[in-house]
Amino acid sequence: MASLKERLKEILLRDNVISPQDLEKALKVQKETGGELSKVLVKLNLIDEDVLTQVLSEGLGMPPISISRLKVDPQVLQIIPKETAVKYQIMPISLIGDHLTLAMADPLNIFIIDNVEALTGYTINPIISRARDIERTIQKYYFEDATEEMEKPSEVFDKIIQDIKDKDLGEFELIKDPREDAHKTAVEEIADEAPIIKLTDTIIQQAVIAKASDIFIEPLEKNMRVRYRVDGVIREIDRMSKALHYPVISRLKVISNLDISEHRLPQDGRFKTVVSGEREVDFRVNVLPTVAGEKIVLRVLDQVGSVLDVEKLGFDPESLRRLKECAVKPHGLILTCGPTGSGKTTTLYSILKYVNSSGKNIVTVEDPVEYQIKGINQVNVKPQFGLTFATSLRSILRQDPDIILIGEIRDTETLSIAVKAALTGHLVLSSLHTTTAAGSIIRMMNMGIEPFLICSSVLAIVAQRLLRKLCPRCKEAYALPSHVAQSVGLAKLRGQDEIMLYKGKGCELCHKTGYKGRVGITEIFVLSSQIKDLILSRAGEFKIKETARKEGMKTMREDGLMKALEGLTSLEEVLRVTASDETPG
Repeated sequence: MASLKERLKEILLRDNVISPQDLEKALKVQKETGGELSKVLVKLNLIDEDVLTQVLSEGLGMPPISISRLKVDPQVLQIIPKETAVKYQIMPISLIGDHLTLAMADPLNIFIIDNVEALTGYTINPIISRARDIERTIQKYYFEDATEEMEKPSEVFDKIIQDIKDKDLGEFELIKDPREDAHKTAVEEIADEAPIIKLTDTIIQQAVIAKASDIFIEPLEKNMRVRYRVDGVIREIDRMSKALHYPVISRLKVISNLDISEHRLPQDGRFKTVVSGEREVDFRVNVLPTVAGEKIVLRVLDQVGSVLDVEKLGFDPESLRRLKECAVKPHGLILTCGPTGSGKTTTLYSILKYVNSSGKNIVTVEDPVEYQIKGINQVNVKPQFGLTFATSLRSILRQDPDIILIGEIRDTETLSIAVKAALTGHLVLSSLHTTTAAGSIIRMMNMGIEPFLICSSVLAIVAQRLLRKLCPRCKEAYALPSHVAQSVGLAKLRGQDEIMLYKGKGCELCHKTGYKGRVGITEIFVLSSQIKDLILSRAGEFKIKETARKEGMKTMREDGLMKALEGLTSLEEVLRVTASDETPG
């Protein structure tokens, strides 16, 4: 701490902010009472708080930030416990990747920074703010405004449902089955009732706060069940009276511009809503009739926090280098593959952003457009009007595009057009629903594409999955038994007897799961001359994959194991997600 004190003394004396005599007086008081020198100077009225902030700002090259008007995400608040924020007088502001921005009155206090880094597992980026601003913001978020947002969703729902009961739940009990025309008008009226609007909006808002990717509203025999998919895992949030099911479904149909009277056929829709009073979030809606009633699933398309940077998607350096080499080529086909929700679209857009420039004509065709990017022409397919992927692509090719992004290849016709576009001077990016990169080659052959066309058009295939990240607050290290390390292939990767891994203990921050957030694992398959020979001879998936690994391709299992060694995820999570992948060895 002596070096920090010397740094502050140097800045104060250099800028003639206080006299040497006043500084000695403050040092004497600090020695007797303890505490930080900056606080002692303010307490003795030797320096104004605003002046001190400005001096530190200029001396350290950090602009002072007024944090009182900033909107802090509730998830960021959960990283720093209330007691820690009060004790150290610090305020978490934002989280980008592994870097936590922290407002501090004294960013020279390395003791606090080290403690917070040890507590959270994040790298701290300090910013300067006035002490009273920090104190007010702590009071606002930790003691006042944050109260309802930090409650469990089910507790928030309970309050609204009680309001509905107080009004008269009997009204809703009348709506036994709105598939009967006699009840149609009653359902429409109920859907516009204030309590139902509030309940539906709260289900949506709480999902965004929880960073859910999907919302499931499902009819059971006697209840309505609400579930969220968070970090790839579905979690039950609440069960409500079955009487609320049809009004909630009807409300969602109304805001999605769906047919409220149609209960026998599936329907697809979309809507936008404002969350936390400041940002718009898109929702994709699907209604499916079941024997118990209509089930509705909402896909949350929240662009806040989405990382559209190929450098930050978790690729290992060698795989990233190979992918970049393919992305800058003037023509060819780059595919991503994996199950729904594995991050394929994010990867495609990250590649698109990497190659984007004002001198290129870029067009995307999607169902629906998930990321809206300025300067790029984006097309929403509308099959009901005849605007399919295939018809859109034919029209796009007449507009001389340099780069085409196809949201998903679902049929032979679309794949055939994509391959021909790649052969005729266009860079084409798209996705396939296959499990492995080598398996995509076999899938393309099965869809009728000749091997010589695959060899001529395909540049690279990226297979990927998303793993849950260990909670930075409660993860703890343990020694992996040597026989386990041998069986899963870790011993070969690390080359030592004792291997240390991590697991999540479970805490309030991660809702006792041990995991918070997700990280991608990938395998990047590049078509070499040897692999092209195998494709031309119609070799099997295993032979193609084996050759690719000899040429340097890292499998998803191997990539996942490396991330487990780095402490990003657990071994159990790697084995769960890559269960169908070949064990290295």
